[in-house]
Amino acid sequence: MKLFILCFLLMGSAVSDVGNFILDSEKTLYIVDGDSVSLQMRLTGIDTPEITQTCEKTQHQTIDCGQLSKRYLQKLLREIPGRLLITPIAIDHYHRVLVRVYKGDINIGKLMVESGMAYSYKNTYRKEEELAKSKKVGFWGFYKPPIKPYRYRKINK
Repeated sequence: MKLFILCFLLMGSAVSDVGNFILDSEKTLYIVDGDSVSLQMRLTGIDTPEITQTCEKTQHQTIDCGQLSKRYLQKLLREIPGRLLITPIAIDHYHRVLVRVYKGDINIGKLMVESGMAYSYKNTYRKEEELAKSKKVGFWGFYKPPIKPYRYRKINK
């Protein structure tokens, strides 16, 4: 929760630099209590396996690749030194704020793809994804990597 509060405060200062933005829906907000709201944000340029989306690390060893990706993001944000910078980019069709996140000088979304813990969204980090696949890092080294998240979502509506 402390990390989220820090993110929200930093985002507030970043938003003030680019001006106001309007949310067309309250769906972007999570009501914490009577005087607190949280804002749903999505890292731009990447797509990760959904929570409960499985893959096989080794033959017959099924794991939750969505949870694996989530834990990896948490680890990066916790362990990489430097200040957290969140830059709002746009509002997506689900009314979430699309953000670019840096920890120190490191682009977290790009690092997720380079580490094999995320897919490139469209062509944003296509080269990094291809390199991760060729080096078999992250879930690319698994017996059966997760299917692309958009396909998983389509199958599991």
